[in-house]
Amino acid sequence: MLKKLMGLIAAGTAIAAPASAQIGNPHAADWVKTPQPAAVSPFPAAVPAGRADDYVSIVNLMNTYLVALDAGDIDTYASLFAPDATLYWIGGVERGRAAIHKNLSDFGTGRKKLPKDATERPRFIHTLGSQRIDFTGPTTAHDVGMWLGFNNQAADKSFKMAEFGHYEDKYVKIDGRWYFQERRIFNERLSNKALFYPELGEPDPREK
Repeated sequence: MLKKLMGLIAAGTAIAAPASAQIGNPHAADWVKTPQPAAVSPFPAAVPAGRADDYVSIVNLMNTYLVALDAGDIDTYASLFAPDATLYWIGGVERGRAAIHKNLSDFGTGRKKLPKDATERPRFIHTLGSQRIDFTGPTTAHDVGMWLGFNNQAADKSFKMAEFGHYEDKYVKIDGRWYFQERRIFNERLSNKALFYPELGEPDPREK
């Protein structure tokens, strides 16, 4: 277990238990073996009339999520999920806001403890790439998009892209506020990845 943990840290991911225990499980990301429904094609790109405020709220939800994740603000992070939300990630499947809070409480460089005399810190930040939101009902929405991860752990302390992937989210609006109802995070560097993604509109690239 220690060998796996040290390997992940060397790769630029600063984690500690309980997240590390889950990431060390070789079957934690087996959920990626189940393909998601194919995307509608052609996809209507326009934001539906009367949904602009909802659209902006969902974009702000995602931005708040990324800032909280990298800052190590687990209380804000977990509060963005509905009470009965499900999170699929490299560590496995978390069911419910309480489980998400508990099992990701030590994940990321924002939670890494440093010596008392530290003057700088290793950082890992996530940014959002392309994003496509569609509304599936008055209080529900669906989203797919790309993400990038950068760190400052190169020998010269410059930043470098460490990993990338995509996500698929389902949202729910409760008492006027949008939350993650389901979130699936795919990482092309780790094991939570697949050959192709129907939810992005990708066809099977293999020869027939």
